[in-house]
Amino acid sequence: MSAQEVYRSAILTSMGIDAPHDLGASLIHLEQAAEGGHRGAQTELAALVGNWRLVRELSSTKAARKVDWSRLRSAVDVNGWLRVPQGRILSSAPCIAAVKGCLSAPMCDWLIRLGQPHLRRADVYDDHDGLRPDTARDNESAVLDMEHADTLVGFVRSRIAALAGVPVSALEPTQVLHYEVGQQFGVHVDFLDVRKPGQARDVEQHGQRGMTVLVYLNEDYEGGETAFPDLGMSFRGRKGDALMFWNLNESGEPDWRTRHIGTGPTRGVKWVLSQWIRSR
Repeated sequence: MSAQEVYRSAILTSMGIDAPHDLGASLIHLEQAAEGGHRGAQTELAALVGNWRLVRELSSTKAARKVDWSRLRSAVDVNGWLRVPQGRILSSAPCIAAVKGCLSAPMCDWLIRLGQPHLRRADVYDDHDGLRPDTARDNESAVLDMEHADTLVGFVRSRIAALAGVPVSALEPTQVLHYEVGQQFGVHVDFLDVRKPGQARDVEQHGQRGMTVLVYLNEDYEGGETAFPDLGMSFRGRKGDALMFWNLNESGEPDWRTRHIGTGPTRGVKWVLSQWIRSR
């Protein structure tokens, strides 16, 4: 196989698409692609180790020839990626928790750069026509599906799955959200309303959207909290912090108390990773 084909295998196994989810196998593919000269694979291996200096140096072909890719691959801490960071409970009913330092600052920057070229007007779920634009939501989003993802997205998704205690297959496509001053996602819920036929069919086929994880990718803005109006509370994390909340109550029914608002910044630009998780 070509280096590009091997690199694609690295992405597929990191995300569990058309192949078993296996971060170790993904790294082997990534090493092979890096040895074959694939610059994306080389840079991603360095990033997964956390060697951001090497990431910058890999812009030089000469630097790339000096790297022992096997040694670099063995330095990736897979167990560390799957280790669950400690969190704190913000609300017990509905259950809302904050996790400090879920992702490193350079990893947040990586995700912003990855998503930025693919931003488009964000949609809302329409029971009749699928996704559509709506005045309640005027921010932008980039869907990091297979076409736009890389192995780092696969590793980030693996960490989120470990944090939520679910298999990676329960995760919807990851999104990067972008808010300019004044843009927001008005009051809404993340679960699907089974009283509506189209959303009921979606739940029947794919399970309910039981959990939401948000990772704050930057902090150089003002405002921009995630607000829960029915609870009288709001939260804004530092760069790399995560907010996770359960959209269903203990009986597995939609919990309307989880209505929330993605408020817009009053200064600067807000970047957030959004991850919806299905539950059966």
